Formats: sequence, structure tokens, C-alpha cells
Amino acid sequence: MTTPASRPTNAIFGAALAAAAVTLAGTLYQTNQRDLTFVLTPGQTFGTAFGLAALPVLVYLLVLVGFGYLGMLRTWWGGLVAGAVGVLLGGTIGYIVQILTNGLPLDGSAWGAIFSEFIGLNFPFTVAGLLAGALIAPPAFRALAGIEQDAPARQSAAVAASTSAPGSAFLRIPSDAFLENASDESKDAANDQWEALVSTFEDHGWGTQAVPTAAHEADSVFVGDTALVLGEQVVLARPKGDARRAELAAVKETLIDAGAVLDELEAPAVLDPADVVAGDGVLFVGIGGATNASALRGLRRLVEPRGYRVVGVQVTQGIRLSEVLSVLPDGTLLAWPGAIETPSVLGRYLAVDEPRGAAVVALDERTIAISNSAGGTARMLGNLGYEVVTLDISEFERAGGSLPRLSLRSRD
Repeated sequence: MTTPASRPTNAIFGAALAAAAVTLAGTLYQTNQRDLTFVLTPGQTFGTAFGLAALPVLVYLLVLVGFGYLGMLRTWWGGLVAGAVGVLLGGTIGYIVQILTNGLPLDGSAWGAIFSEFIGLNFPFTVAGLLAGALIAPPAFRALAGIEQDAPARQSAAVAASTSAPGSAFLRIPSDAFLENASDESKDAANDQWEALVSTFEDHGWGTQAVPTAAHEADSVFVGDTALVLGEQVVLARPKGDARRAELAAVKETLIDAGAVLDELEAPAVLDPADVVAGDGVLFVGIGGATNASALRGLRRLVEPRGYRVVGVQVTQGIRLSEVLSVLPDGTLLAWPGAIETPSVLGRYLAVDEPRGAAVVALDERTIAISNSAGGTARMLGNLGYEVVTLDISEFERAGGSLPRLSLRSRD
């Protein structure tokens, strides 16, 4: 997602094209035999075979592209499913077109012939499509997308290099539900504060993109609660019960359009991405608030192949870890230990005295954004050599939010 839509889209199309090319080649190799009557030349036989195979393979290609956008080309079994559907639809549509163009009725006997040919004349296409979907598409996708599952050390280095770089910031305008009980003064203040946040990202080299509003969801402005963004890999939130599920659809669509590869945890996992703080090759995951131990285990399975180490951090009930822990551009952990039950799991960290002081956003390698309610921490960061941008987010803090939760950030 570092260059929105380009690399993942290229990976999907490239993987689908590779599988389709192998499927076409395998089909033609098996069916392009010299006519037994010796009436047709090899060239005529090839032309006939290609004409019969072209439409089914084209449908197969389109099906693989569609499944690629659903994230199904990353594993062999996902590719196998995509290949099976592509073979079924491609072969069926191809035979239907042949039947109709020959002026024959599409009746029960025709349908029986269509499906029997999957293990008859269409058998080479069936076998080639299944094998290419399972064995060609996934490795092609991983190679083109830059997912190197066998090189965790290189993945860790890439993660470390990107923790302070600008990139893309996804934000969501305050909803009608968020503003409905506020005074006119507070409504104006909230909108002004949100606009100032957007301008701050843009002034420091970030591209900004608005997530469509969720008019009836009061907390939807806290878009950082909806997804964990790790480059092109995105893990969608899994709220407890039905709470806040209505916020996720537009976020999911926006991130997919931007080139994200989505993962989702399964029950009984409960995940609030605002409980996750990404450092250099490590994810700190807050446990005890809005995220449970099952989610911690699920995250380990998803991100450890990419070179991340996952560390569970017990937090005070109701506190999200990103509100009390941040990572500075030089890798230093900034923490408010009052909300962390066992701060020693963090290793070395820089403690702050203000509850809002550890909820910061690194804009680049020299610049930190912080709430103006944490003036003491802002001065301390300035003394450490950082340029500090203080933001008034009082209307959002009054609603229980914090600076990191007001955006989703994908770094270059």
C-alpha cells in the first residue's frame, strides 16, 4: 500500500496472467494433435484448438483476478479454489457459446454434455487450470507483491526502515452522530480540529485520503480503531459483539481500493487495532481492554512470517495501548506506565508523566505530532531534538479518543 494500488494490483494481474498462460499452454499441448483423418494441417488444427480454448481461458483469467482481489492468491489452497471456479465457469461458458453459435438448443442433454466434458474433451483444461491455480498463481503473486515468506530477516529490516517515513494517511470526517449533541461552538471546533489534523499530515509530506463517512456511528471518526496497517498487509478489526461493525465496510473497501491485502481474525478473537503499536520488527499488543488473548495468538500466526515479533502487554481496563505507548523515530519507546500493569515487558522505555503524553504520531524522522494537552511531554521531546507539532484535539479527547486513533497510517 505504499504506492496505492500499483504493486498489489500488478501482483494480482501478473499472477492471474501467469496461471492463465500455463493453463492455455497445457490445454493446447494436449489437444493440438494432428487431425486423425489427415485432412487438416497442423496449423489448422492449432487454430481450431486455440479458438476453442481462448474463451474458457479468458473467463478463467478474469475469475482469478476477482479472487485475487479477495486475497485468495496468496496460498496454494486459495489458488486451487480460484482455479476450480475458473475452470468450471470458463468451461461452461465456452461450451454454451459453442452450442448457441452452432444453432443448437440449450436443453437438458446439452447441459449433460457440457458437464461430462470436464472429464472428457475438456479434461486437459480442467487439469491445467487446477494445477496452475494452485502451483503457479500463489508464488507469482508473492514474488510480484514482494512478500518473501522465507526471509524474515529482510522483512524485519524493511519494517524498521519504514517506521518514521511519511506515507498515506486515511482519515474519517466527524459523523452526524458524533456532532448531534454538541453545541454549535463545539461542532465548529471539532471540524476545525479535524481540518488542522489533515493539514498537518499534508504539510509533512503525507498523502491524505478520506474514508467515506458513517453518519450514524458516533465513534467512526476514530478510524484507527478499524484496521491494523502493516504496509500492504492489513488486519481488519474484530469488535466484540456487533459494536462498531457498521464502521468496517467502508474502511475495508477504501483500503482494498488502495491496494491492501486484507486478513481477518476468526472467533473467538476480539481485536481493536488501537491496541497494537508497531515498532522496529515488533508489535506490542495490549491485552485486557478491547483485545483478547485469542486475537494475540491470531496476530502471531499472521505477522510472524513477515518478520514481526509479537509482545503481549497487559493494560488497564478501558485503555487502548496506542493511547499510552508510542515509538519515536529513533526506535525509543515512549510510555505512560500508569496504564501498563507490567512495564518491564517493554524493555527500555522513556516514561512520561502525562496520560496523553505517550499518544503521539511520528510525522517523519524529525517531527512528532502531539496533543496540546501534553505540554510537558512536548517540551521534553523538543529537548530531545525533535520538532514538535502540537494539535488541539480537545473535542475528540472529550469523546474518549486520542491522536493515534484519528488516522490509519501506511508508511512508504
